[in-house]
Amino acid sequence: MKRGALFLAFAFFVIPALAQPEGTFPARVVRWMDGDTAQIRILGTPPAGIFTYETVRLLGVNTPEVGEPFSEEATAYFRKLTMGKTVYVELSPWEFRDTHSRLLAYLWVETPEGFLMVNEALLKEGLARLLVYFPDREKYYCRFLEALASAQREKKNLWGKYPEPLSLWEVESDPVRYVLEVVTIVFEVSRVGEGKEGWSLWAAQSRYGFRAILQPSSCTQVWWQPLLDANLTGKKVAVTGELQWDSLSGGPRIVVLFPEQIQVLEEEK
Repeated sequence: MKRGALFLAFAFFVIPALAQPEGTFPARVVRWMDGDTAQIRILGTPPAGIFTYETVRLLGVNTPEVGEPFSEEATAYFRKLTMGKTVYVELSPWEFRDTHSRLLAYLWVETPEGFLMVNEALLKEGLARLLVYFPDREKYYCRFLEALASAQREKKNLWGKYPEPLSLWEVESDPVRYVLEVVTIVFEVSRVGEGKEGWSLWAAQSRYGFRAILQPSSCTQVWWQPLLDANLTGKKVAVTGELQWDSLSGGPRIVVLFPEQIQVLEEEK
């Protein structure tokens, strides 16, 4: 086969570029201020009300401030995902700008696997905390929760202070040490009860009334129904999340917003 014919034959098998995400416009990042803020240059004619150069604040996430642990890692990861690439800007449907006149947006970049949302990727890498004021209005709330749950379960970056599972006895022997930290607590369920907060899995032999609170109403479409229907009383579980304890009467608890935060352990034979 001649070279020209070979080239034409190969050309028919070239994978076409993906269509940009719906409702977005293209831009390039020209400066990374921190892990969730950047200056962009709009490619082509800017949409109405948008200037050629804008500062963008990523929606749904909050990365460490400059000087805080993992701030440099978050900025470096943001830069790695977007440097030299066309980014596609999706504005908030509720308000385009914050009080600092920054655009509030989701940023998308094309990868070999498809389009990746930078906001979500930062959560999944454990380099951002979730920042959503109105979950019912957040378009990607369940995606963000899944990314956060995955990072916390794998103890990535921000969540890696206590990488190994802890027994309930260890946590309750020194509770102040673990409050507001992401931990994995292993315990036996003494009873299951439904209340205003959700389904509570009460821990057996807890000194302070520790419980895991399952709230499937936040993302009902992703919850594994057999887990909700299962009789977990007497079962040993491992629950991962932020240990909360804001009052003595309330007791310590972990709120489970996504199924990946809870694992039913196999009984030893």
